[in-house]
Amino acid sequence: MADMDELAFLDAQKEYDPAGEFQPAPADEEEDYDPSAPLASYSAGSPSDQSASMPESAANTPQPAEADALKPQPADAAAAPTPSKQLRTKGGFVDESEDDEDEVPVSRPKAAGLLNTGVSDSPQRSHTHTPANTLAPSHVPLHSTQDEQAVSGVSSSSSHTVHDAVPTFASATPNGGTPVPDTTKTAVPVQTIVPPSYPTSSAATPTVGSSSKARLPQDRVGIFEDRIAEDPRGDIEAWLSLIEEHRRRNKFDDARAVFDRFFKVFPSAAEEWVAYANMESELGELKRTEAILGRSILQAPHIELWMTYVSHIRRINNLVTDQSGTARQVTQQVYDFVLDHAGIDVNAGKLWIDYIEFVKTYPGIVGGTSWQDTQKMDMLRKAYGRAIAVPTNSLLEIWREYDKFEMNLNKATGRKNLQEKSPFYMTARGANTQLENVTRGIIRTTLPKLPPAPGFNGYEEYMNQVQMWKNWIMWEKSDPLELKTDDLALYKKRVVYLYKQALMALRFWPELWYDAAEWCFQNDLETEGNEFLDKGIEANPESCLLAFKKANQVELTGTFEDGDVGAVRKGEAVREPYNKVLDALYGLTNTLKKREETSITQMKENFAAQLAAEEATRANDNASNDDYDGPEDEEEIAKRRQEKEDALQLQLKSISAGFNAQVTTLKKTISFAWIALMRTMRRIQGKGRPDPPPGTGPGFRGIFAEARKKGKLLSDAYVASALIEHHCYQDPAATKIFERGMKLFPDDEQFALEYCKHLVKQNDATNARAVFETIINRITGKPESVHRAKPLFLFFHEYESQFGELAQIVKLEKRMADLFPEDPQLHRFTQRFSTPTFDPTTVRPIISPKTQMRPTLPGIIPTVEEPLAVPTLPAAVVAVRQPSPGVANSPRIPNAQPHIAATNSPKRPLEDFDNELAHPRKIPRGESPLKGAAGRRLAARSGNVNQPSEQPGHPVAAQPTPLPRNVNFLLSIIPAAHTYRETRLDANKMVALLQNIDLARANLSGRPGSAAPTPVASAPPAGAFGGPPGWPPQNAYGNPHPASFPIPPQGYYGR
Repeated sequence: MADMDELAFLDAQKEYDPAGEFQPAPADEEEDYDPSAPLASYSAGSPSDQSASMPESAANTPQPAEADALKPQPADAAAAPTPSKQLRTKGGFVDESEDDEDEVPVSRPKAAGLLNTGVSDSPQRSHTHTPANTLAPSHVPLHSTQDEQAVSGVSSSSSHTVHDAVPTFASATPNGGTPVPDTTKTAVPVQTIVPPSYPTSSAATPTVGSSSKARLPQDRVGIFEDRIAEDPRGDIEAWLSLIEEHRRRNKFDDARAVFDRFFKVFPSAAEEWVAYANMESELGELKRTEAILGRSILQAPHIELWMTYVSHIRRINNLVTDQSGTARQVTQQVYDFVLDHAGIDVNAGKLWIDYIEFVKTYPGIVGGTSWQDTQKMDMLRKAYGRAIAVPTNSLLEIWREYDKFEMNLNKATGRKNLQEKSPFYMTARGANTQLENVTRGIIRTTLPKLPPAPGFNGYEEYMNQVQMWKNWIMWEKSDPLELKTDDLALYKKRVVYLYKQALMALRFWPELWYDAAEWCFQNDLETEGNEFLDKGIEANPESCLLAFKKANQVELTGTFEDGDVGAVRKGEAVREPYNKVLDALYGLTNTLKKREETSITQMKENFAAQLAAEEATRANDNASNDDYDGPEDEEEIAKRRQEKEDALQLQLKSISAGFNAQVTTLKKTISFAWIALMRTMRRIQGKGRPDPPPGTGPGFRGIFAEARKKGKLLSDAYVASALIEHHCYQDPAATKIFERGMKLFPDDEQFALEYCKHLVKQNDATNARAVFETIINRITGKPESVHRAKPLFLFFHEYESQFGELAQIVKLEKRMADLFPEDPQLHRFTQRFSTPTFDPTTVRPIISPKTQMRPTLPGIIPTVEEPLAVPTLPAAVVAVRQPSPGVANSPRIPNAQPHIAATNSPKRPLEDFDNELAHPRKIPRGESPLKGAAGRRLAARSGNVNQPSEQPGHPVAAQPTPLPRNVNFLLSIIPAAHTYRETRLDANKMVALLQNIDLARANLSGRPGSAAPTPVASAPPAGAFGGPPGWPPQNAYGNPHPASFPIPPQGYYGR
């Protein structure tokens, strides 16, 4: 039964056509530019430079399967003698626990096909025929995260359960075929689980054999090669895993080849340069090690790589056996070279310490008197002086050693030298402290990653790294070490070095390459700027920013002879960066098309395999189960299958839509790259010809003709070409270009809008209206595309409002109201009379300044709290507390409020200067006298020893009660007498009024139960409150003070 199921399943697979149900998208219309004069077709299928630099190995290329690979083998062939050393197998696969020391090729009989009644005991060979591909695998995922996200069937979850009863699948099948269900096992729900070694965010592992290049799990090298060929710049893990696999198998030649390919893509990966050099050093290949270091140290200026270089030099130049001094001289030169290039690194502290230790090995004794001793001391002092002036991570340690070195020699001379070097050390130390804060969180890796797309995983972290690197560069440009005035060359060197460090981590961020080049050009570093641009284009060949900048620099600073020959040479030099970016963009479009086809094919294959497995399981269940429900079961099965097919079609549409969006973006980028090249060649070579003769430049028209041949153009290129013809040459060819563009892009509303604008500028309103009606009828015929017609309506509404008839305006507004009912009618009407800068219908003129321009008082925030209960005051007090007319009517305080109601808000209220009773304020107390003997001595010196007020039993004279603060305020704001012209202030009546105030009821003291003395009812004499000279001193109530009772300083509690 199982064999019959397998035969039926394989027959179904042979009849299955992956492209049968899905029709690919039609070819681009722009390739057929002019039906009457077709252009030569352009094939953009040439591989990019990036892929060409990594050719596939012949050993990893799948060989065509034999015609009889799946036929049953004859009995004599199966009974052929086997070699003496046979690989152990389990379940038809190689036992990976087998020792791989003796890799002796053995002859194997042809493996029995799947149609055999039994399973062959021989292992299935890999398609790549890679040697030793059956070794025990290391803990490295074979499939990248992107590959693992491919789904089986129509499910998109990383761990899902299939509720239908299906058999389990084998991990692989010979020749990369679709897995065959094992119907001999019990049908149980299958749960696809991500292996532990895979990332947790990855999806289920794709079925082996679903792609065109099927690999067996044992073919680890082939799998890694496929991943590298698919994604050379993004899948760094595949590169490193492949190198490690070759090294684990002791295939160092293959590892060297992979290293060389890797460094063509990642030339600044200093960590891998170090690993490469260490591998050769461990193998004793010192010449190879030296060659590797010579290639890498200038491409990847990383401190670890420099340290490896120094270690290698010191290894091959033995100072112990050096009799002639050549080894020491070479080592000294290497140290000078390394410190000159990498000594300014923030992590160069260990390099400086290593150099100081090397100087200490020079012959001589520190502190001696011979020439060797003094020479050694001078070299050490110079080394220390250079090290303490650089902000590094070992600055404090070096300074302490230098301090100990100087003080051990001579304290007086040491203090002098330390004092001279201290300013440099303090500057470096302060900069180092700032640098620790600036660099906190920066990941100084040399294995760059492609920037994630906005909104996807890792985007925020990547942008944070970009911003932190920019902050560090800005800090370095601010010159914290104050080098611009003293050593400008060192200042520039530090900035350039920091740019190189940042670009090792952000190699695929074009904006940083541009910033580095632009800064170099602005600071007279022409060579370094061009080097940054060249390396940036090499790392990002699809970057229009770097290509445009390079072309602009060549056009601006290039030196060429005059005449046509110079124009041709200049055009060729300027066009080189444009060619690189265009080739890269065309290559990306082809890659996206292939990825789309592969994804769709894989999706359909997985779906077909899943349906076949379900059919086989269902047939097995029906054969062993007597409870068959007949047509009802068939209807349910058909319904479920139809739902799965609908889900499949939905996923296929979503896949196509996603790839189409990416292709559209690439086409737009290609179009604008051609536009930039057309404008550049017009400036250099003029109009040109579509078919330039040999020795002449193509000019603007030749570039446009070439762009049409290569294809992938959008309408923007035609618009730009037509506008150049019109504005630069007033050539009628502009209208012809627009007419051809309308044939190629009949549904492009933006192109139609530009065409209408051009016709209006030509004063051809009739044709403009015809183009408008044509494109409007075509767009509005589909309800889902009505919104695309709005820019055209707005343009023609503006044109008709300015130069058309009223009937045309009303008719157009009616059509707009029908198509765009969400727009207000008022807005459409006012658009007739407004411009982008002014709308007269919205102006509100000032008719009454007094009514319409009343100033706004700085408002008091309203409160919802209930006001506090304020004690009732006497009428006389209320009358006194009325605000002064001068304050109430002051023009500086309009609408002044006389009182702010207090509330029971939990916050501290505003200062209330009018409500003295609700908020009693303390009066500062007088100075407290000293007690004891010190107080008596002070009183004796003041002549107040026998002061009666201090003696017990003597009554204290009644002191005047202070006037209320509001009264004092009222007296202070009363205007002077000369300001009154009609009514004069009578001071006597005012004092009499104040004396009649019942202060006892007011309880101004603020203490419960206390009462103020009753004031004298009669008016006080003129000498009250002091009076003129000669009058006896009197209190506030007209009573003279006792002559023998001097009044001590009084306060609120002074009585």
